[in-house]
Amino acid sequence: MPPKKILILSILISLASHVAMLSLTGFINMQGKSPTEEVLTVHLKNPPGNTNQNPEGKEEAKPAQPIVKENTDPHRSTREDTVDLGSIDLRYTPYLKKIKQKIETIWKYPKSAFEKEDEGVTVIKFSINKSGALVASGIVTSSGSIFLDQGTIDVVRSAAPYEPFPPDFDLSQLNIIARFQYRLAE
Repeated sequence: MPPKKILILSILISLASHVAMLSLTGFINMQGKSPTEEVLTVHLKNPPGNTNQNPEGKEEAKPAQPIVKENTDPHRSTREDTVDLGSIDLRYTPYLKKIKQKIETIWKYPKSAFEKEDEGVTVIKFSINKSGALVASGIVTSSGSIFLDQGTIDVVRSAAPYEPFPPDFDLSQLNIIARFQYRLAE
C-alpha cells in the first residue's frame, strides 16, 4: 500500500474514533436532537415554611433588585468570563456543579408566589470574584412574577459566599447566567 493511502486511512480512522468519543461524552449529538438548556426547576406540592409577613399575615412584595456591582475600581484591570450555569465547558463544569448544588440545597418556592399560583422562568446573572464572594446579581429576564424574581435573587445571595476559584481559572471574576424554573406540581 502506498504511503499516501496509509496516511489517508489512518486520518480517517482517527477522525472516526474522535467523533465516536465526542458523541459518547455528549459533546456531539449523533441523534440529530438539539440539546436542551440546563434549567434549575423547583416543584412544589406543599406550601413553603415561614416567611416574613406583615401584620395582616401577607408577605409583602419587594421589587427585584437590579444588578449591583461592588468594589468597582476603574484603575484595576480585571479578567473575567461569562458562562451558563449548565455549561459543559470542561474547564468550568466541576466548579459550576458545586455552585448549583449549593443553591439547590436552599432553594424554595417563594410563599407568596405559591399562594398566587405563580409559575415561570427567571433568568439571572450573578458575578463571583476569585475568593468566592458574590459581587453582583440581577435579573436578566423576568418570570413575570415579582415574587419569583425576588426569590431567585434571594437564593443566589443566600448561597454566597461560594468556593474560591481553582488556581487554573486565572480570572478575577466569573459571571454566571442561570435559569430558575418555578412550576407547581399537579
